[in-house]
Amino acid sequence: MAGFWLFALDRNLRLTTLACFEHLVFVDSLISFTIRWAGQALFGTLTPDIIVLTLLYSIAGLGIAIVNDFKSVEGDRALGLQSLPVAFGEETAKWICVGAIDITQLSIAGYLLRAGKPYYALAILALIVPQVVFQASAQLFLVLGLLVTALATSH
Repeated sequence: MAGFWLFALDRNLRLTTLACFEHLVFVDSLISFTIRWAGQALFGTLTPDIIVLTLLYSIAGLGIAIVNDFKSVEGDRALGLQSLPVAFGEETAKWICVGAIDITQLSIAGYLLRAGKPYYALAILALIVPQVVFQASAQLFLVLGLLVTALATSH
């Protein structure tokens, strides 16, 4: 949680010039560990499956967080900030973003298949195709994948 507060304290005050670290601090502190695990521990049962799945989905959260960097490429360049689109170019950053989301979905599908839930794994795999084809709508298909995963772990 401290990482989130450092991030929120001042958007222009970067923890490092390496943009990946900034995103990992934000995504891992805020989304995965703090909210999901605390909520699960308070209102449910925190199982190894939940821990593994939230860790995997934090990788997808990194991909979604990268999307926000595309909104300020010119400003980042002017200020000398090394966001992913500035550091690697917009085309490469786009594929890093899509790759982080798709690798997560593939990992989740494999995990669900190994857990004996093949239909849920197939549903997640089916969501990868539109994520790649309609890159601008990748977040929608990721959220649908999250819902499929929630259904798979609720039985």
